[in-house]
Amino acid sequence: MARKKVYAAIDVGSTEIMLKIAELDKDALPRVLETLHRTLPLGTDTYARGEISQPVLDACLQVLEGFVRNLEGYRVAECRAVATSAMREAANRDYALDQVERHSQLALNILDNAEERAFHLLAASSRLPEFGSLISQGTLIVDVGSGSIQVSVYDKGQFIFSQNMLLGSLRIRDLLADLERRTADFAGLMDEYIASDLDNYRLLEPKGIAYQHLIFLGGELPYLKKLAGLNPDENAVLSKEQLDRLVQLLLSERPADLASHSAIPVEHATLLLPTALILRKFVLYTGVNRLQLPSADLCDAILIDFASQHYGFKPPHDIRQDTLNASRYIARRYHVNVHHTAFVEKTALLLFDETIRLHRLDAQARLLLQVAVQLHDTGKYINMSKHHIQSRNLILASEIIGLSQREIALIAWTAGFHIGPFAMDLPGFADLPQADRIEVAKLTALLRIANALDSGHQQKIGSLDVTLEPGRLVLQVKTRHDILLEIWALERQGRLFQQLFAHQPVIKIRSIRA
Repeated sequence: MARKKVYAAIDVGSTEIMLKIAELDKDALPRVLETLHRTLPLGTDTYARGEISQPVLDACLQVLEGFVRNLEGYRVAECRAVATSAMREAANRDYALDQVERHSQLALNILDNAEERAFHLLAASSRLPEFGSLISQGTLIVDVGSGSIQVSVYDKGQFIFSQNMLLGSLRIRDLLADLERRTADFAGLMDEYIASDLDNYRLLEPKGIAYQHLIFLGGELPYLKKLAGLNPDENAVLSKEQLDRLVQLLLSERPADLASHSAIPVEHATLLLPTALILRKFVLYTGVNRLQLPSADLCDAILIDFASQHYGFKPPHDIRQDTLNASRYIARRYHVNVHHTAFVEKTALLLFDETIRLHRLDAQARLLLQVAVQLHDTGKYINMSKHHIQSRNLILASEIIGLSQREIALIAWTAGFHIGPFAMDLPGFADLPQADRIEVAKLTALLRIANALDSGHQQKIGSLDVTLEPGRLVLQVKTRHDILLEIWALERQGRLFQQLFAHQPVIKIRSIRA
């Protein structure tokens, strides 16, 4: 029997650096061989000073060099190292990344917030067996990071909504530290601060969700589980009463004392009270009395992603579908024409699939096209005049779970170019790498054709067959309507496709008798 390949994941977090090494399989979750943790307050520097100091960076380099030496004994096929908000928000992050690569030979990839949170959802949904049954009812997932929290809503098995708030445990602790000496009720002050942001969230959240379940994620949860007498390395359920007792314990003990008798690193001990207060606020907000605490982290997600890419492992929950549902929620918020959007989406995806030998784009590009279609008319909510520009700006200002800022930009420019001139030298667009501009051009060409075929927003075309002929993209349509407007629109909007692929889009009509 062939030996299974070994892969590794490294997470450079705000309070801790973690390494996980695992064997991968097509039919099972990664089997973890070794896990290493090193506590390091990267986030304290970033959130307080705006950059990572050299002494802290030196300590980070030392940890990473040690991790790399540890990998040598495993014959690791591939290691992926990622960093999150502490590195992402540091003004000197480019210098830090360069030092990491020079000292450890690790190419550290900084995740955007939406990418990071999607990975957390991937880990939780894969490692919590009952995840699918939980989200069949109203479920709130609260991902408590050091720098912020991400609140995601599921109902009827579908992702509904997600919102980020700058309420991370470390950020709260450091932001309010100056006030600790000036109040006898520091916990009450933290509670009040958390409540103010929760009030803002209340204005944005989808209405009509009856919450039945709460799932919490975050780096401090293993330590809270430990204090509650639960196994920190296993999935656990915490009752509201247990959480209340934890809060009282954390209020009554100083972090240093807690660290000494509970074997919890002091840097983590200082974060447990703000974390517990965040949990309690959401328990009170939802009225849910049982908290699901899965054993899942960012390294787990990276290893699961490796298994999907290299072994065809199929996670039980499809995060890509969450991305599509998130974009549909944005589209509904801006009152897009759902019938027109559905037609254009179906048509654009058909065109993508039938012309793949021309454009040679991958499955991720197909997802970006799908999101661009869903959002291409959102700008009409702002201004009907030049709405494509408003759509572009709205998308650029949005965060969509599972998509990087680069991918958001590709979607925004694709939607922004769905009508009007296509100019490679347009300010802003010209700043993108050439490969990205070409990808946008290809996606835009497909979107323009699909949009042209429903120019009147009346879905006149009953069915569509796509055929590639020498120099022509033949669109054979069945219709019982006059589609002169669509033919005229295609003549204008099909030019970009012809310029890119040297194939002229043409319509062949098969009439359907009424």
